[in-house]
Amino acid sequence: MGVRHYLRNERRMLASIGLALRGRKALAPGAEGFGYSRSQRPLLVVFAVLTVAEGLLFALVGFGLVVHLVLAAVELYSLLLLLGLLSSMTVHPHSVSPDEVHVRYGAFLDVRVPVSAIAAVRARREDHSGKPALALADGTFTVALSWQTNVVLELRHPVAFTRPLGRTGEARVLKFYADDPRAATAAIEHAMARPRDRSS
Repeated sequence: MGVRHYLRNERRMLASIGLALRGRKALAPGAEGFGYSRSQRPLLVVFAVLTVAEGLLFALVGFGLVVHLVLAAVELYSLLLLLGLLSSMTVHPHSVSPDEVHVRYGAFLDVRVPVSAIAAVRARREDHSGKPALALADGTFTVALSWQTNVVLELRHPVAFTRPLGRTGEARVLKFYADDPRAATAAIEHAMARPRDRSS
């Protein structure tokens, strides 16, 4: 199952390059997107530049044609993965619609939370240094960027989700990172208030 999900994620990630070039985002009609890649973007760009520089340096060494072709293929694949990761984080933002909140991590993760299941939301910065970027513990699922989260969703009941390599889990609290946590929190609060507005 892990291999199948890995290959699926890789296809989605590479497909994100084309979507990013066309300026498209994976948002449902009426949904508002909230980015989260700002802190990761410079690092990924540096890695991409280093990958290109490494490929050029290898080209200057007399390894032989076959070795050069293999190294060129590896470098090109590595560059595509980096560009795909950066693109997927842009193409698949967190999103808020009147009915649902999507907490995402590129093409790898999409936790769908019904607005009716949200008990509270708040902007709160937390440091998760030394911990995995994606971690589930005691009913809390953490989706950290650069070891940081700044939005907390508390739910009325657990929601189920699928992790990047196919394992499933349930969480009653979600912690994630958004470039603009106050705007994301305000949008979620607005979505939570809409049913009360309609019923009044």
